[in-house]
Amino acid sequence: MLTTLGSLSLALATPLLGQLANKLPTWLTPLWVLSIGLIAGLALLVVVLGALALLSFTPLGKVADSPQSGRFASLLLGGAITAGLLGLILPQGGEHRQMLILPLMVLGVGLGFSVIYGAWHRTRKELIEIAREGIVPYVLGTAAVFAVIGLASTPVVEAPREILSSIGQVNLLGDGTQVIVRELEASPLDLENADDAAFQKVPMDYVMFNVSELTIESDKTIIIADGPNPSQFVRSPVRVDAGEPRRYLREEREMPPLPLDPDQVYMQNREVDPATVKMTFVTRPSVPEAISIPIVAGGFFLLLMGYVTLRQSAPRVAAVAHATAKSEMAQPLYLLLVLIGVFGILLFGILPFNTLGEDIRLMKDSCVTLIMVLGMLQAVWSAGTSVSEEIEGRTALTVLSKPIGRGQFLIGKYVGIMLTVLVLFVVLSAVFLIVLSYKPIYDARESSNEMPGWQVSHEELMTSIPALLLYFMETMAIGGIAVALATRLPLLANFVVCFVIYVIGNLTAPLVRSTVGENELVGFFGKLIAVVIPNLNTFNVQTAVDAGNPIPPIYLAGAFTYLFFFCIMVLMLALLMFEDRDLA
Repeated sequence: MLTTLGSLSLALATPLLGQLANKLPTWLTPLWVLSIGLIAGLALLVVVLGALALLSFTPLGKVADSPQSGRFASLLLGGAITAGLLGLILPQGGEHRQMLILPLMVLGVGLGFSVIYGAWHRTRKELIEIAREGIVPYVLGTAAVFAVIGLASTPVVEAPREILSSIGQVNLLGDGTQVIVRELEASPLDLENADDAAFQKVPMDYVMFNVSELTIESDKTIIIADGPNPSQFVRSPVRVDAGEPRRYLREEREMPPLPLDPDQVYMQNREVDPATVKMTFVTRPSVPEAISIPIVAGGFFLLLMGYVTLRQSAPRVAAVAHATAKSEMAQPLYLLLVLIGVFGILLFGILPFNTLGEDIRLMKDSCVTLIMVLGMLQAVWSAGTSVSEEIEGRTALTVLSKPIGRGQFLIGKYVGIMLTVLVLFVVLSAVFLIVLSYKPIYDARESSNEMPGWQVSHEELMTSIPALLLYFMETMAIGGIAVALATRLPLLANFVVCFVIYVIGNLTAPLVRSTVGENELVGFFGKLIAVVIPNLNTFNVQTAVDAGNPIPPIYLAGAFTYLFFFCIMVLMLALLMFEDRDLA
């Protein structure tokens, strides 16, 4: 009897285990790829901080002892780094490359401050303390949980070695296209047979293993070989007829038309006129999804390094921000918002939207919108409790009695509020990405479709991260408005005004377009609203998410430029409103 039950259980369990084995690689491989990026980013941070710690024993480690000399040196080094970044990246920016100027300037100056204050001898002594305070434990903890989930799935990951080997093939500065043109001498007129024409050595420089696509065009008929004469050929020669391009695709597993060794490229011109050969190389990683590893690593490194730089270069602002973030994250509302976010993401993951195969797009839109709304609620609530109530309760007067100016107090409050929102975004985004990676599998099972490959889940993850970044930018804009209003308005009034601004701000662009062709009065009011109310529609990518279109990096750069100037404007307004506020 027991033997029969055991056999029956095994028979029932075998199909289930088989289905699970088919699903796990599709679900967990994208998470593994992102985990490798997080680990690489943390490793890069450790290496950079270690190198800066060694520099702290040199005279560079004492430059930041004086605030004036530290800032001057940081700006000087940041200017040099900015010039290098602009010269290196801007030519690759394409048609709208002017959008990259401000982000590259901010990045360059930030790196300058990071080097000077990272090499400060005080930073070396306070590294352990920095790792234990503020938002760092929460960010590192979330990243650690995500990385553990990813690394634990290594046994079921599809081709992990091939993914890792593809990292070295990634080119982040260009599209991977290179055009090489070579001229071949004409064949002698006295030759009786074109086969007797000499093979000319052609200098080349390429790595065929990295080439995903190759197109060879010639205005004359040529022969490509790997030796100067037929007796030395190792492989069969390749003929390229005039006006008939020869194309090679790596994915088709065919033999490339050029030799694997670039030093063994010989070409024969079979006509009596000189030949012009144009070769277009397209270099992409053998696993294209590997490009997400350096992107995630760079983003994670800049996030943590930015916090270290802020703490060391602006200690008073960082102290106010740290106290604000610690206080707000200890509130019951913060935990409640996190729980609501996690529950909502899990619910949207299994909720049928009945869209005939487009459930995943609505799920993405619903989740990123939920995360943004929760972040805005936290930002406005924190502005009311940490600015309005501290001003009304005379707590701000106690803080300002210390060597902290009103500007440092207000900016510190804004930074602390946004750090609180950042942790909320990080935690909920991690849950969202885990659920989203499984969503294509869930939809395929519900609609009885073929199981998708892990590349589908990976693409969904990578197209959602830019949307999360844009919605965080929008939350930063609303947070700046909330802090400015909190200097004069109580919490409830702040909520109402921010809600009205959010609604109108997302309608600003359509409103301005609708006034085109109307009378002058309607057009005037439309433009007036566009000037007074921020254009939050800049950060709204709901249409792109619903359509499944990727968000180009140049759009992120443009949105960051708009946010940068808007935050400066709204914080200056906040300082003006707070400067003459009677705190006594």
